[in-house]
Amino acid sequence: MKKITLLIFILITTISFSQSIIEGFIYDKETKTSLPYATIKIISNHNYYTITNEDGKFEIYDRFALDSLEVRFIGFKTKKVAVSYFKEHSKLYLAANTFRLNQVLVVAKKDKNYTYNLLNSLIQKYRNKQLITKSKAFLTLTSSARGVPIETIEGFYNSEQNASKGIMGLELKSGRFGQNATFPFYSLNNTDILKDFQLFKKNKQILPLYPGNLTLGAIKAKYKVTINACISCDFEDISISFVPKRANGRLLSGTIIFNKKSLTIKKISLRGEDIVAGGLSSIIEDDTVTPKSIQLNINFNPHDYDKIQSIDFEFTMNYRSKDNFEIITSNSLLYFYDYDNPFKVPYFTNNINFNNDYDKIRALQASEEFWNLNYQFPKSYKEKMSLDFFKKYGYLINYNTSIPSDYLQYIRPSIIAWQENNSLKWPDIKFNLLKEEGKTIDRKAYKQGATKAVDKEAFSISEIKQKPNKSEIDEQLNFSFLLDVYINKLGEQQFSTKTLFDRNSSFCSNNRINHKLMYINLIFNVYEIYNQELKAELSKSSSFEEAKTLCEQKFNEATLKVKKLTVDTNKGTNFQNLVRWSEKIKQKLKKL
Repeated sequence: MKKITLLIFILITTISFSQSIIEGFIYDKETKTSLPYATIKIISNHNYYTITNEDGKFEIYDRFALDSLEVRFIGFKTKKVAVSYFKEHSKLYLAANTFRLNQVLVVAKKDKNYTYNLLNSLIQKYRNKQLITKSKAFLTLTSSARGVPIETIEGFYNSEQNASKGIMGLELKSGRFGQNATFPFYSLNNTDILKDFQLFKKNKQILPLYPGNLTLGAIKAKYKVTINACISCDFEDISISFVPKRANGRLLSGTIIFNKKSLTIKKISLRGEDIVAGGLSSIIEDDTVTPKSIQLNINFNPHDYDKIQSIDFEFTMNYRSKDNFEIITSNSLLYFYDYDNPFKVPYFTNNINFNNDYDKIRALQASEEFWNLNYQFPKSYKEKMSLDFFKKYGYLINYNTSIPSDYLQYIRPSIIAWQENNSLKWPDIKFNLLKEEGKTIDRKAYKQGATKAVDKEAFSISEIKQKPNKSEIDEQLNFSFLLDVYINKLGEQQFSTKTLFDRNSSFCSNNRINHKLMYINLIFNVYEIYNQELKAELSKSSSFEEAKTLCEQKFNEATLKVKKLTVDTNKGTNFQNLVRWSEKIKQKLKKL
């Protein structure tokens, strides 16, 4: 009887937490084309919304099956339907708003200064915006050359944004990416380009400027500004367009759609050909990048226009490597959601300066459960095709753990995570902070980043020594614990930890022999033993703050154990004690 009761409980629990998906497409009623990035809001107490992907497709859980949803897309009439509609129909059609010639357009044709003054009033209002919004953000990016996929990236971030400054911060929570095996290309950290772009501040930036970055006098001198018939705008909306009087690649063209009465911006669209952009260089040395064109759309949230909902960015470039020349197009979408409810930030016991987002992605957790629970909209047809391609002809990092050794040279990994049966080799450890395998390393790429933890107590093996003179230092070995957390499908905290070797701030100059390498790997293993103990005890933590305290405690205990190892083996020179420690550590790892 007890077995039957238990079986029934398991079945009920499984049914309760396994949710099927309701999907649908949003289409333009007149043109019968899909509407990408339309806003889908569930009308219920859940306060849930999502957007369609680039194919106009969306997905929602069937727990909303008894609710209704509202679809909004700029220039189209808002439509409400029952969610159950999509159980019988795959497509919902939106009708475009009917254009009416308004008084603003008439006045603008008579008074050219009116158009400039109106645009300037809009810019000045947004320059004074002070609200900073924190949120989650999701990035999806694909790059291709001659129609062949060469890169794909997905990432979850914490974001800070402001309607004047744009994206003020993006901190990676988790990510994964794929690469073409025959063509190692990297998207130049598109997130850095977007973070650098100022919506309404006068500032130098990577991308060319547009009127939002200029004074009224500069706009009049450099731009032709007009108010156009906005065929698919709402009744009180107008479209103002701007084109450089003289094309030189340093200024962008575009349009702003906004409400004339409230001066509320709904969308900014920018474009440029043969652009001049500073600060762009390839991650791969000797490869050159020449920007060709961009298309940048900033879409504001239709439920709160003070917040950015998404940014879609197309960047075309000429890319020349030692072996070939390609024209590459990179498409990315950055979607902001869950305002004022960001992720818990991954925690490191020692600060680590990552070289780029690719480098950091390798360090962070990427569990399937986390991705399945947090994915924001279905993959587009193009994204699915890219993934299928990389499974056959490339590499997928954090989709699986396959990372070819020759691939690592391009991103210059700042960390190496502990892996069973995969110990550190001498090429993994630099001769000094500026040289690796006999090659001089860019100082900007390799910063000395390991510092003591916040509580001023945690330290790595390099800090055990009694502050010798610089001339006496022949090694510096820095390790760290990574602690991360997410909420699983049961609403419980799920912790993830890793033991990391920080190779950016570590080196070994002398005695690069097998005994020394064995000693370094024993240190790595000691930290991993305490990391495994940490994992076992984390279930007792009721909060992330408690988990961080426990993480620091275990890291400190590991460091004290390493200090004993260092003394007993005389930094790896006492082979007999080294073997004794090796056997002891090996047995300990087997038991964990």
